[in-house]
Amino acid sequence: MSNMEKHLFNLKFAAKELNRNAKKCDKEEKAEKAKIKKAIQKGNTEVARIHAENAIRQKNQAINFLRMSARVDAVAARVQTAVTMGKVTKSMAGVVKSMDATLRSMNLEKISALMDKFEHQFETLDVQTQQMEDTMSSTTTLTTPQNQVDMLLQEMADEAGLDLNMELPQGQTGSVGTSVASTEQDELSQRLARLRDQV
Repeated sequence: MSNMEKHLFNLKFAAKELNRNAKKCDKEEKAEKAKIKKAIQKGNTEVARIHAENAIRQKNQAINFLRMSARVDAVAARVQTAVTMGKVTKSMAGVVKSMDATLRSMNLEKISALMDKFEHQFETLDVQTQQMEDTMSSTTTLTTPQNQVDMLLQEMADEAGLDLNMELPQGQTGSVGTSVASTEQDELSQRLARLRDQV
């Protein structure tokens, strides 16, 4: 096995590892969602909110791991072609030398920078990759949008068949009757529409 083939194997292995990390984040997200429900059942909205933020963070992290896995996979395919066609350039071989430690670190920023170097070695820089990067940078922020948190809290409350009691301002209670019901119906429709947009 040539040096380049060994590095190629490591690239493919890293893509699988990133995929595994995405699955771990998915599990964590599910666990956090279960904790949200428990907290809502106990009437502890603050704790529920913390778990909602964690769940959204885990979801974003899972998406980022999946994106990076796909990107590493794409680079591996390009390297494979270069190896097969005997077109491995010196500069490409140079990039490959620094690769192993970076891939082992599972640090998304470092791997992203490494993939940048790789991609510059190929004549046609995939437009899709750039789009992926832009989307990724927008989801790597550590802050979780409050509307996402509120929506997740509401979703968990709905699933648990509970009332969150945090959307209506003080004083607006059930005495308003049908208008409250129709407002809730509108909010539900809007929420469903937003969720569909996100999918």
